[in-house]
Amino acid sequence: MRNVKLTIEYLGTNYYGWQVLPDKPTVAGEITKALKMILREEVKLVGASRTDAGVHARGQVANFKTEKEIPLERIKRGLNGLLPPDIKIVEVEEVPLHFDARRSARGKEYLYRIFNREVPSPFEYRRSWFFPFPLDIAAMKEASYFLVGVHDFTSFSKRDRSREVNPVREVNEIKIEKSGNVVEIRVWGRSFLRHMVRVMAATLVKVGEGKLKPEDVKEILEMRNREGAPFLAPPDGLYLEKVFYEDYPY
Repeated sequence: MRNVKLTIEYLGTNYYGWQVLPDKPTVAGEITKALKMILREEVKLVGASRTDAGVHARGQVANFKTEKEIPLERIKRGLNGLLPPDIKIVEVEEVPLHFDARRSARGKEYLYRIFNREVPSPFEYRRSWFFPFPLDIAAMKEASYFLVGVHDFTSFSKRDRSREVNPVREVNEIKIEKSGNVVEIRVWGRSFLRHMVRVMAATLVKVGEGKLKPEDVKEILEMRNREGAPFLAPPDGLYLEKVFYEDYPY
């Protein structure tokens, strides 16, 4: 038995998220179909993060197990030949059998991109959140400090009615920078709730445009009520940048 790890890049615009769905195109669905053609067997693909519809990745990680002795480079070439142009495998490695892309992860880095000028750019279409109004980056940075640390993030997540989920998460660092017309919000943490980064990004933008004060973010967090932060940034600007295993810096 072999355990094979994939590092994957994709634009999520054309997909209903990562997770396989029976009648809709998904990223994991496309990769699983391609693996089945190469290996000629059923494959269980485990992903590090279940990214939502429209969300992108530069460093998604997945693994699968197989008895086949096909060389790794042949698997990589075969996958990239079969996959559509908006999904590509950038690295294929053989890893210990105990490795699990989701459970073995030590931390993740997400990036949220905002294209901030009066006129949209065709080159940023569906690759960032177009926001035409001025943003106070200093105020956004001040507000972000309230989100760092161990907190109950109920106010910043989508409620999962199908199962009980612990809403306590640790955010290790948030960096906000503007270069030219692009504002980047980078978030590091061990794990995230569904929609958490998108709600955080939208809330910080509300601070940036002056509709919230930085200290309001602390109050919203302490409310532990999703209605306290009824904001959700579009999926177009969100990227899973990296999944950390042994080298998480926090």
